[in-house]
Amino acid sequence: MERQKEQALAAALQDGKIGHLRHWLGHWQAQVEIEGRPDLRARYQAALAAVHTTSDRDDPAFRTATTELRAVEAEARRTVSR
Repeated sequence: MERQKEQALAAALQDGKIGHLRHWLGHWQAQVEIEGRPDLRARYQAALAAVHTTSDRDDPAFRTATTELRAVEAEARRTVSR
């Protein structure tokens, strides 16, 4: 997370735009929401484990898991943006 923050800050400084920082902040807020909700955390961890146990990106299990990761992150973002 710290590395992502530093990258966002560097990009913002280079471009002169704060959009990079807003994106990082939104991502950070979603991660906090995921960690704070047992239902989302369990879904996220299961999907992440599935991603790491697949050997190929063409594996249907990989696609299913990445779709679930995106769904969990989207739900968390919707919750924090209210």
